[in-house]
Amino acid sequence: MAPQVHSNGSIELDHEEEALARLHLDDAHTELRANSSGKGGYRYESPEEVKAMKAQRAAVWQWLKGIGVHMLKDGLSLTNISMPVTLFEPRSWLERMCDNWSYLQLLELAADAKDPVDRLKLVVAFAISGLRQQISFGKPFNPILGETFQGAYPNGTQVYIEQIAHHPPISSWQVYDHDARYHFFGNGTWAASARGNSVKGQQTGANTVRFSHDDAEVSWEMPYLTIRGVLFGERYLKYGGSMRFQDAAHGLTCDVDIDTEGPGFFRSFFRRKKAHAQDAVHGVLRGKDGEELDVLTGSWLSHLEWEKGVCNGKLHTVWDAVKTPVDRAIAEREALPSDCRFRNDLVQLKTGTLDAAQRAKVELEQVQRADRRLRSEGLKRASA
Repeated sequence: MAPQVHSNGSIELDHEEEALARLHLDDAHTELRANSSGKGGYRYESPEEVKAMKAQRAAVWQWLKGIGVHMLKDGLSLTNISMPVTLFEPRSWLERMCDNWSYLQLLELAADAKDPVDRLKLVVAFAISGLRQQISFGKPFNPILGETFQGAYPNGTQVYIEQIAHHPPISSWQVYDHDARYHFFGNGTWAASARGNSVKGQQTGANTVRFSHDDAEVSWEMPYLTIRGVLFGERYLKYGGSMRFQDAAHGLTCDVDIDTEGPGFFRSFFRRKKAHAQDAVHGVLRGKDGEELDVLTGSWLSHLEWEKGVCNGKLHTVWDAVKTPVDRAIAEREALPSDCRFRNDLVQLKTGTLDAAQRAKVELEQVQRADRRLRSEGLKRASA
């Protein structure tokens, strides 16, 4: 569809052209690509981060004295143990989840794409680009059962999230496009454990986008992340593993590998292989007969590129960490009483009253444990 030229000389673009104009990324900035060297990962090395890290490590060591440092040897689950409030940022995980979806313009462009292959390419870019938004220094608060978050992105897209289970912790979300072109929904179970000087975590569960144009759905799962240097040494965050994207209605799949290590040490010693590319993203998009349709390259830290491009080759670099506009969800002023922003521990932490925040956090955890016991006893009586 060609742009419509009005009598006053202004040009009206269709949805696809307008979105492409917003991205303007094929002159992609390359400054951040240099980060994919050495050990790789996002490094917490700014003066502000170093200062905060010293204070955080002091709090961690103090906390470990209370629970026993030896517990780290066998691994320690971070989703079912109480941690000091000084380690947290003043947000619940429900609110922080929205950071994953900061490049909604890629979903908008996907919704307007006329080719299912182009659409899948843009969904893949949307999902992987959001990984870089989860590098916040502090730990978010574990949501309380029944806790909610309600917000909207600058373009009017609505987001609703609820904590629907306690053990294991499961969050459910609904994101509604402002023009009803797509519906993004899913359930995520978060697990994280600490062992020695590192933390490893992953959100499992399907992420699904349903497009109103043809009711087709694209689904995927998230990779795992590792934070090293928790107690001492250089601290950095890395993603790794595989992601599979599927569009069953059109027989399309895309398998993406992130920071894969390649062969083992002895095999690599005797058989020379290409050096492992830190933080690299490599994906292959295939059709229903398994034929290769396109290849994705780049880094979750900096950029993503499709060899054949999208929208008839108009765009090859579909995401660039410097140039792509970031959209943040803004909490609704009038929200449910269960909204995470009304938690007393969060309110106290935002005001800087740490002792009051710690007391409030402990009280909420005690109430949740008591409620869990009551539900368990009720189930036992009902089944007796």
